[in-house]
Amino acid sequence: MKLKKAIVKDGNEITELNFDFDQITGNDIIAAEKEARMMGDKTPDTCFSKIFQAIIVAKAADKPIIVDDVMDMNGMDFIGVTTKAANFLFGWALPNAQGNS
Repeated sequence: MKLKKAIVKDGNEITELNFDFDQITGNDIIAAEKEARMMGDKTPDTCFSKIFQAIIVAKAADKPIIVDDVMDMNGMDFIGVTTKAANFLFGWALPNAQGNS
């Protein structure tokens, strides 16, 4: 995904992110839920939480970013990347998504 506004890390600009949600494990999801709760998230089901989704994005990104980098994105980029996480989290519910009929 091309970013509208680059992320600057250690003097380097990140202008594009790719995500490998297949690398996310159950342990990653549990850790992300704990992290979201520690950040004050009280969403009953964290899968619906933008904080939780931002944490999942950071874990799935092909570049070394952290949740704070995701949270600092401009609104358009933030919505774009968290929507990708939501599609991963709820893909099982979508007809014909991820090989489901």
